[in-house]
Amino acid sequence: MPAAVFLALFLLLLPLPRIYGQSPGSLLEAIPEPGFTPAQIDAMSRPLFEGFEQPASRLPVSVYRLIFSSRDFDGSSAEIHARLFVPVYAVRTESPVLVFGSGTTGVADACAPSREQPELHRWGYYRANMLAYASQGFITIFPDYLGFNDPGRPQRYFSLKAEGQVLLDAARAVYRFFERHDLPARPAAAVFTAGYSQGGHAAFAAADLQRDYAPEVPLLGAIGFAPTTDVAVLFREGPYYAPYILYNYSDIYGRETIDPSRYILDRWARTLEEDAERMCVDQFQAYYPFDGRRLYRPEMYDALHGGQLERRFPALARALQENNSGLSGHGLPALVVQGGEDIIVTTKTQDRFVTELRTAGSEVRYLVFPGVRHRYTRPAGFLPSLSWMKARLRSLPALQNLPAVKEIGP
Repeated sequence: MPAAVFLALFLLLLPLPRIYGQSPGSLLEAIPEPGFTPAQIDAMSRPLFEGFEQPASRLPVSVYRLIFSSRDFDGSSAEIHARLFVPVYAVRTESPVLVFGSGTTGVADACAPSREQPELHRWGYYRANMLAYASQGFITIFPDYLGFNDPGRPQRYFSLKAEGQVLLDAARAVYRFFERHDLPARPAAAVFTAGYSQGGHAAFAAADLQRDYAPEVPLLGAIGFAPTTDVAVLFREGPYYAPYILYNYSDIYGRETIDPSRYILDRWARTLEEDAERMCVDQFQAYYPFDGRRLYRPEMYDALHGGQLERRFPALARALQENNSGLSGHGLPALVVQGGEDIIVTTKTQDRFVTELRTAGSEVRYLVFPGVRHRYTRPAGFLPSLSWMKARLRSLPALQNLPAVKEIGP
């Protein structure tokens, strides 16, 4: 047998990768994990709420570890790891679906949000946050971003396409999970995307992409807790996130187009790749300066703050602009929660985003909590987010079993 024919037959007999040919949102794995009682959820949630009003948990919650398929910014296949939190009902009940994106945790695999150990490194008490939503009757899925748990690529940090597609494919995976699992809770034709900081960027990215990428996903609205939707503004207002964005964009667009050393000082650019692989958010926030003058090259700092970015750094300006989220004219209702003392995304910046979002055709509820910092927008806005979603669901008679939530605001 000729060697070429033998090799071809041998390759045909090899097992194919499990995501070969899988459509986005296909469920690849579902493994049950220990569940939680309402009392356990209340105890776990206390550090999350930190003095803000904490609702009493209503329902036990079952937990599953999922792996589903999605697509990278370039259309290539990827596996996404997620946790699914399912409210436990005594009788068959339709529940809305909440897809939640985390804030920045880092870009290396060790920094995946699902790996958070808040007693060692507090990134957001995300498991407690998701359990709190599920215990109020929301089927909640919390995906790691694309690139996590994947040694072949870094997290696609602030990539509109990768983030938005992951959240929409997470919603698809929820429905496919329930096709295989006969549980009392069933997903209604009602999905919300939500997220904190970077997760707010992702939630609005999903709204931008839903019509073309996942038109079958019944998306009712998007929620942003201190959402960082304008990437160039984040470079100005939260400089210590910029190195990791540049690290990711140099991989997406190619170093010949986006070379981090053109924008940040040599002392930071020289070890950027090694630093990105070793430091999660609680470490790099202490490592990189928050003062942009100490991070950026002088010409980059002047361009950012002088309105000259497009003229002086056109390739970077285009990359930042095409990854802004929320303003595509999707027309979906939105809730935006902002802290009055937020220094990562200022209230002035959020005011402008909300105005532009309304101009683009969305009905927006905008809450500004005086004295609240960036990290506290989730506990401050938890009850308002429940009441806002409940209001969106009033037109769906099957979901009237959800309890009324008292209306609160700043």
